[in-house]
Amino acid sequence: MKKIAKVLEFLQTALGAGEGVFIVIGIISVIVGILVDIFFIRVLCLIVLTGSGVLLFTTFRAKQLDIQIGFSSAKSFFRSHSKSEMMKKLIFDDFQSHSEENPEGNFSIESIPVTQQPTGHHAFSQTVTQTKAGAVSPEERDFGASVVQKEFAVSDFFDIGSEIYKSDSEPRTEFDFLLNKVLAVIKEALFAHTVAFFWANREKNQMVLEARITESADFFASRRFPIGQDLISNVALTGKPEFINEVNPMSEMEMFRYYDRPALVKSFIGVPVYFSKSGDNPAMDQPVAVIAVDSKASDDFGPETLLTLGKFTKLISALIKSYNDKYDLLLDSELLSSIRRLQDRVRTDFSLGTIIQSLAEETSKLINWDFLSIVLYDESKHAWVTQKVTNRTSEGFVLPGQIIDFPDSLVGQVIRTNAHCNIDDVETSSSVRYYTGEKFGYAGSILSVPIISLNKCYGALTIESKEKFNFSRRDVEILYRLAENTASALEIYYMQDVINEYVIIDAQTGMYSKKFFLQKLEEELERADDAANELSMIFITVDKAADVTQRFTRDGFERVMLALAKAIRAGVRSYDIVGRFDANRFGILLVNTAANDAYLWAEKIRKNLAGLVINLDGKTFSITISIGVCGVLEGMRKEDLVGNTAAVLNKATEAGGNVVRVY
Repeated sequence: MKKIAKVLEFLQTALGAGEGVFIVIGIISVIVGILVDIFFIRVLCLIVLTGSGVLLFTTFRAKQLDIQIGFSSAKSFFRSHSKSEMMKKLIFDDFQSHSEENPEGNFSIESIPVTQQPTGHHAFSQTVTQTKAGAVSPEERDFGASVVQKEFAVSDFFDIGSEIYKSDSEPRTEFDFLLNKVLAVIKEALFAHTVAFFWANREKNQMVLEARITESADFFASRRFPIGQDLISNVALTGKPEFINEVNPMSEMEMFRYYDRPALVKSFIGVPVYFSKSGDNPAMDQPVAVIAVDSKASDDFGPETLLTLGKFTKLISALIKSYNDKYDLLLDSELLSSIRRLQDRVRTDFSLGTIIQSLAEETSKLINWDFLSIVLYDESKHAWVTQKVTNRTSEGFVLPGQIIDFPDSLVGQVIRTNAHCNIDDVETSSSVRYYTGEKFGYAGSILSVPIISLNKCYGALTIESKEKFNFSRRDVEILYRLAENTASALEIYYMQDVINEYVIIDAQTGMYSKKFFLQKLEEELERADDAANELSMIFITVDKAADVTQRFTRDGFERVMLALAKAIRAGVRSYDIVGRFDANRFGILLVNTAANDAYLWAEKIRKNLAGLVINLDGKTFSITISIGVCGVLEGMRKEDLVGNTAAVLNKATEAGGNVVRVY
């Protein structure tokens, strides 16, 4: 029995309690069946043996399956755990700042291993460690963890070098910047080859490129092409999107006008961009622009692409509205500033030359042009004459003092009809611009507006460009506003001339007026011819009059002219004639005086004025004058004498001033 007990204990230890009992019962059943020769007992032992065997097999099989399931679970967990070792979490440290280790203040994004522990079926705990750039913690080294880091600068998240952030950007600069950003997003989102934005200019029947993002080196160099039968033109004309999934290579150049040569495009989609300035329903309007997207892959775009682009067109429409509003406000502000500067300058120095020069300068600040002319009526020539001409190129152009053909020229027609003229392509016009026989070796565009007040047209302001289609309706409005303010100043100026026709004495200086001085000049010329007497004419002007006016205003300059008038009056005889010829010029007729004697007299006046100290509102300063002297020859006409004296005065001022010159 002890041996049987030991065997039973061994089996229980080796196989487990349940399995051992079944084996022992089976052995006992075999022994009893052999030893007992009773049929019933043997049948019972056989049944017990069979049952024990079945139970033993069932128990063993169940344990085997349990072992396999456990092994499989362990293996699955092992795989999951191995995979978890490859998982990493990105850490963005938004509290990183400038330090000795990070002097540039760059941001560091680090890849950190995530440790996972099984709790239940799918629960994992995550441990995240943050380290400085380039550092690895000891724990990570112990577990063999690697740190993958990438440096990011501020420029990766912000266009810090962009011009729009350096100063107050113009609306056009801001719009172009944002538009290019939108096109870049479209290109990346649609995996496109080219994304381009075209304005639809229906006035000039052109599609005008505004911006493009492309991978092609064959994108066309010109920014414009005529509206025709290509895909972009169709979108602009119909207002409906166009998309093609398979482009025929034979017709590619006709379909895409924005490539200089075939670009192997396979797919295309174009969508209209609407904008309604008046606030009306834009669906009733035509598109203002078109977004073109193409790809080198076939069947790359579909209805879902249209939905995506529709969202971008709404965004761009909002950008256009913002740009349009800001641009209008900017132009209005600049126009008001120009008008204010023009008025201030004319108020300071109210003369014909100042009015004309101010108009030309303010036009230059508002509109781009290559040629400018101002045509006014010249009473002495009884004709319309170019009073101001500016040529910024080396091309030939009309000269100052040119009499224009009225009304056969373009400028003459503007003056006659009091209506502006805007020609986008001068080559399409058969009319001369200024006079018959003119030879201008360039083509381009021309814009001319009348200088007109409520009562009268005083001339025309004309600007020209070597580029066709250069001037817009907005430019026409700007020129009209400048011309209207100039016309108001000219009206006052000419009204003063009319008043001065009936005034003998200049109110400011007490000298003769210009008209009365010229009448006396005619009388003295006749007397000199009849009596064979000598007669000399002198012009005197203040040097750097503009600087004096700017420093002391117009009233201060009038006080300077009064001091000069007193000095002149003190040095002439009672029968000599002195008059104020214009704002900064005195005319003097020295009767019975030869040119050499007149030179000595003028030199004396010059020296006296150079040593004269003038006091204005507590500020003392001195002035210098330039003098031109011309002796009268026998039979000389009034116009010749005045012209010769003015010419020699110009030579004196060109020599630096403070000098006397004799004709």
